[in-house]
Amino acid sequence: MSKRGQQGHLRIESRSWVGYWHVDVFDFNTGTVKRKQKSKRVGPQTLGKFEARKLLAAEIERSMVIPYEEGTQSKHHQADPGMTLSQFVQKRWLPLREARLRPSGVTSAAYTLSHILKKFGLVSLGRLDKVEMQMWLNSLAERYAKSTVLHCLFYLRSICEEAVDQDYLQKNPAKRLEAPRTKHVEKTTLTPEQFRLVIAELDTMHSLMLRVCVACALRPSELLALRWRDFDFAACTFTLRETVYRGVLRPFTKTTEADEEDATLLTVAIPDALAQELNEFRGPMAGNSRAKDFMRDEDFIFHNDERGNFLHKENILHRVLKPVQKKLGLPVLNFQVMRRTMATLSQSSGSVKDVQTHLRHKSPNVTASKYMQSIPASSKRMVNSVYDALVNKPSVV
Repeated sequence: MSKRGQQGHLRIESRSWVGYWHVDVFDFNTGTVKRKQKSKRVGPQTLGKFEARKLLAAEIERSMVIPYEEGTQSKHHQADPGMTLSQFVQKRWLPLREARLRPSGVTSAAYTLSHILKKFGLVSLGRLDKVEMQMWLNSLAERYAKSTVLHCLFYLRSICEEAVDQDYLQKNPAKRLEAPRTKHVEKTTLTPEQFRLVIAELDTMHSLMLRVCVACALRPSELLALRWRDFDFAACTFTLRETVYRGVLRPFTKTTEADEEDATLLTVAIPDALAQELNEFRGPMAGNSRAKDFMRDEDFIFHNDERGNFLHKENILHRVLKPVQKKLGLPVLNFQVMRRTMATLSQSSGSVKDVQTHLRHKSPNVTASKYMQSIPASSKRMVNSVYDALVNKPSVV
């Protein structure tokens, strides 16, 4: 007997729940990420399926903190000028930084390092050349997004600076590397008319999910981890207690820690009308339980109908949003577009500070520069309003 969920594979063996899952391990010799299977007994068979899944999720979370294959570490430090970049990163640079990496950062760091080490991994530290690194970054900018290029730039600077600090290099060859110009990325938003056309194509649950996503400006990791216990109908708010990333639940968000003290980063306002729709979607109580399945406090609001598991971002993008995008001829339709749409359309209804609070950014600069896009019609109204105030005399009553 076995139970398959999105948090790994659970199987009953010798009257115990045994979990199986895969972890991504970075191989510094090849500059690639390998998948390795892990397993662990998570508890006796008498545990409920839900509890066993929670224990397995915790094991998966702990297993993701090792970003590279364990190797022998030298007991005594001795600077070797012939050490390759790959060896230095594994033995001297990454151990100093892995303590600060959250599980979500491990995969991101491995991805960035895979680019760097594929090109320079076998080059000795003393032979690293500034011009060659700049030319590589320039070529990278022609094929990858700005964030990937900048991460590679920052990592190169950090690695070489640490090599200088540990006396492997006399000076940092990456210190004056320049960030190359990258391809322009269109920051698409939806008009109200386009959004109404989108939700008209969706079933009840997915339509409600997209309206929550837009109105509450939620990241997909936050949206898909919402449980009914997080929904306060009386206050019309959500409380963010956990997020989901690559099938694993985490007790923190992109901008908060597990013990976050700033409640404004964890509390999300819900429009009154939408809160009413959520309450009706959940349904009334029948005795001591809900009349509908998967509507208890611990159940996910947006779930797999068959098992009640949380949904996966990639599945929604490919199975739900992409077909609608193609049918309506939209340039882009994803979760980022929804969040950016809310920020952009909010300009005429509140201040930048209001929008920043709703999007739960720690800095208003991110809100204004990355999410709030200009609206030509709104700019035109502003120009006319200011000009009228400047040149026209106020009417006398």
